[in-house]
Amino acid sequence: MISLTKLKGKKVIWIGDINVDQNKINDLDYRKLDSSLKSFNMVQTIQNYTRVAKRGNKFTHSTIDVIMTNCYSDFNSSEVLQEQIGDHYAVQCELEFKVEKPPSFEKVAIHDYNSNNIKAFQTYLANLDFTPLFQSSNVD
Repeated sequence: MISLTKLKGKKVIWIGDINVDQNKINDLDYRKLDSSLKSFNMVQTIQNYTRVAKRGNKFTHSTIDVIMTNCYSDFNSSEVLQEQIGDHYAVQCELEFKVEKPPSFEKVAIHDYNSNNIKAFQTYLANLDFTPLFQSSNVD
């Protein structure tokens, strides 16, 4: 479970099936959820039914698939789609946000360490004169 205090000051969007019908405003579970949302300045954005189920000869309609957020001003829209997943309708939101341009990339040389190159490197090192390096007392 996410510690809700970690969400303070951050933009949050929760999407999911919460099994608390948003149409039953007098229900205790709804009131608890609504109170929690308000304490974090969050709103539930889906207003239409998201689930239709048949119970006996009756159909029930509920809004249990939701999008909750504290950054509603960044939304262009949120809606219930007509595509069903089982007995649930899908929900979607469209956001307005800017993506920063990534920094330009530098080319990096990739060294090939196969045995021929290692032998050539060893030969190169063997022919170097390290005397000035060994005689120096300056660490810089």
